[in-house]
Amino acid sequence: MIWIYQDGKIVPRDGARRAEPNRSLLPAPRVSRMETYESPVTGKDITSWRERDRDMQAADAVDPRDISKKVFEKRKQIVERNVRSDDAA
Repeated sequence: MIWIYQDGKIVPRDGARRAEPNRSLLPAPRVSRMETYESPVTGKDITSWRERDRDMQAADAVDPRDISKKVFEKRKQIVERNVRSDDAA
């Protein structure tokens, strides 16, 4: 059995409380992978995703890359169905 000195007492190692992991009291900021770019609407520098969302909303704009591909596929099916029905008539 291994004994350790803890809180002024000699205690068995198995019964000793585990040391807390070293954690900083100062939280680290999250680093964004987004590179700064100039807004095509306002000309202002966009530095975060939140700023991008606000800028897009202010311009009432939608980036097609933000829309699911399923939406485009569904729209394509509807258009093709309408073309077939127009050709049959």
